[in-house]
Parts: sequence; structure tokens; C-alpha cells
Amino acid sequence: MNIKSLLLLAALAAASSAYAQIPSDAGPLTLGQCLDYTLEHNATLKKDKLGIEEAAQSKREIAGSLLPQISASGSMSYNIQKTAIAMPNFVNSMMPEAMRDPNAPKYMTVTMGMDLSANWGVALSQQLLNFSLFNAVGIANAAEEMAQMGVEADADDVVAKTAILFYNAQVLQYAVNLFDESLAVMDRMSSVMQAGKDVGIIRKVDADRIEVNKSNLETEKQSMVQAFEVQKNLLKLQMGFPMDSDIAIEALDVDALESRIFLECLQDFSAEEQMPFKMHKQQQTMLQLQRKSAVAEVLPTFTLSANYSQNYMGDHFYGETYHHFPVSMVSLNMRMPIFTGMSKNAKIKKADIALRKSQQDEEILLQSLTMGYNNARMQLEQNRSTVVSQKRNKALASDVLEVTESNYNEGIANLSDVLNASSSLIQAQMNYINALNSCVKSYIDLKKANGTIKEINNR
Repeated sequence: MNIKSLLLLAALAAASSAYAQIPSDAGPLTLGQCLDYTLEHNATLKKDKLGIEEAAQSKREIAGSLLPQISASGSMSYNIQKTAIAMPNFVNSMMPEAMRDPNAPKYMTVTMGMDLSANWGVALSQQLLNFSLFNAVGIANAAEEMAQMGVEADADDVVAKTAILFYNAQVLQYAVNLFDESLAVMDRMSSVMQAGKDVGIIRKVDADRIEVNKSNLETEKQSMVQAFEVQKNLLKLQMGFPMDSDIAIEALDVDALESRIFLECLQDFSAEEQMPFKMHKQQQTMLQLQRKSAVAEVLPTFTLSANYSQNYMGDHFYGETYHHFPVSMVSLNMRMPIFTGMSKNAKIKKADIALRKSQQDEEILLQSLTMGYNNARMQLEQNRSTVVSQKRNKALASDVLEVTESNYNEGIANLSDVLNASSSLIQAQMNYINALNSCVKSYIDLKKANGTIKEINNR
């Protein structure tokens, strides 16, 4: 593993160590705490870290081929039936003519070998010049860099998903608080109506209308509470947090969030600094190395080989039939393809085409990244304006309800005016919640588009 890989792993470990284990009494969690815990426990990132280790081992495997390769061998045999060969009967022909046997066979058989044989040896092989193997080491280095970038890209995705789930939970929690404020108003009105009904100045039907509206509001609040709990469970799943443990998140600071969103709209953008573009450039590097591999296949290779062995044979491993002798050899081997049916040339041409296609993809990617950023920024600005507008409407609806309620108590307004004002406030609150939720999502999309998603927890 190279220095860059070690530094990234160290950074991830350092970032997550502060909140790797969150105590049960830690209180509401901030976005930074959730992100730190996620970077340590998210299952996707754990798997990616294993991918980095796997790439490092693959590089070691290839680099090991450049080192001397040493092997040992040995064997022992008992020849149950020895090899026999037929050969001309030269013994009879070599004898004096008077002693020759005219009936001797033309051929005779000779048994080869002895009953026992054994040997052991050591062999060494060293690559002296092998451009394909040298280039394979470069490809392994590039693959390790690509695995490293993949971890960073996945970390960006994990951070973005975690932030979305966290902010969604915050917004839902904020919505529940708004419902509590509306219910407090309904409780106050219900108490006034009940007191008026008891003394006979308020009709029962009017008091019942307040109770019906209150009951409907409580039902909507309960649905919002349930949605909030579901969102927390999704957040725990994304973080790798134990599902059977409760989790609390800090309350939403609307003013601080709007301030961060406004500053985000003012940041600069460079497509060349984005992770997708860096990964594409790394892919181009790998394509260039693959072309070099294709070229290297037509170049000569030189290998140095040496071996030494001892051979033993005899009817017994002792006595006069026992023999042993050494064998040794050193060789310099050269291999160079001369004609390969133009297949190697076609492979080089294909590599050239792949590089030209990658250059075209680079232009498309730059345009796509720039378009994605511009669209995300435009969407954020639009959603931010909607949030400001809906926030103003919510404040106006609250003032209208307060004035209408005061007028009703003074006998100037009727109950329908109060109920309509109350419904308008609830609708304005829901519109503000929806606008805020959309604005948060576009805020995260923009930070991901400009490559600053990991800075989302910075205050």
C-alpha cells in the first residue's frame, strides 16, 4: 500500500475515532457526530477498505514476480520392472570368426537402469528484462489508486445520504414542534369555548367544531411523529448504529441552516477538481498502461536460469553398485515473437481507439459535471427563495390567527373566521416544512456537485 493510501486510511480513522463509540447518555447527536460514526461503521465503506487491501496484495503479487524465483525438488523411485531395449547383437560380431555362433540372434535385449534411483535439486529463475511484467507493476499501482478513489467516491455518497437522512429527521422533528404550537392554540380556544358553553353563551355545535379540528390536528401530528421515527431508523441503518438502541438528534437551527445555504450559493466550482473527473483521468492512465502492455508483448524478454541437482542410483544405496553424481547448469534465455498473424498489431490499434474514446468521454464528462453543478445551484437558489417566501407566509398566518382570535374574543369575528385562520396557519406551516425539506436536499446536492460534501458538518 502506498503512502497516499495509508494517509487516507489514517485520516478516516482519525476522523471517526472521536465518535466511533457513542455513549448512551451522549444526548442529541450533531450532524458531525453522525457522520463520524457512519465513516467508521458503514458497511459499504468497510467493504471498500477491504478492496484497498486487496489491491495492495495484488500489487505485491505482481511485484514478487520481479524477484528471484527459487524452487526445490526431489524424488525417489524403485524400479520394479526396468526398461529393456533391443539393439544389434554386436557382441557376437566382435568375436573372432572361429568363435562366432552362426545361430546367434541378430538382435539382443539389454536391461537399463538399476533397482533404486533418487535425486534432489534446486532451481533459480530471475527476470532480467520483461517489459510486460514491468508494465504490469504500473497497472497494479494504477489499480490501487483507482480503488483508493473509489473509496473516496463512496465516502462522498455515504456522507450525502447520511446528511439527507439527518436533515430530514431534523425537519420532521421541527414539524412536530410546530404542530405542538398549533395544538396549544387549539387547546386555549377549546378551553374558552368550553367555558362559554358551560355558561350558555356558546353553542354546543361551535364547541364541537373546535374539538373536531383539534382531533384532526392531533392525528396529523401523530402521523408526523411516526414519520420521524421511521426516518431515525433509516438514519441508524445508514450509520451502522444498533437498531435496538434509541438515537436522539439535535434540534434544527433554521437560521444557521439558512445562513449556510446562502454561503453555499457563493462558492466557486472547478470540474477538474471533482472526484468523477479524477477517476476518469485515472482510467485514462490505466488505458495508457494497457497500450504499453500490448506494445511490450512484441519486445524480447531475457531470463536467467540456474539449477543444481544430485542424482543417486544403485541396486542398493550402498556397496559397489551405488553411484551418485551432481548436475548443474546456468542459462540465459531470450524469447522474442517474430510473427503473430498481426494479432499484436490489432491489439495495439484497439488500445489506441480506447484512448481516443476516453478523450471524447472526458469532454462529455466536463460538460456534464458543469451542467450538474449549475442545475444544482439554480435549484438551491430557487428553493431558498421558496423557503424565504413560505417562512414569511407562516409568520403572516400566525399573526392573522392571533388577530382573528382576539377579534373573536371581542365579538368582532365569528368562529368560522377563527377556524379558517387556524387552517391557514397549519397549511402555511406544512408548506414551509416542505419547502425547507426541498431546500436541504438541493443544498446537499450542490455540495456533492462541487466536491465539498465532506465539509457539510463544518459550522
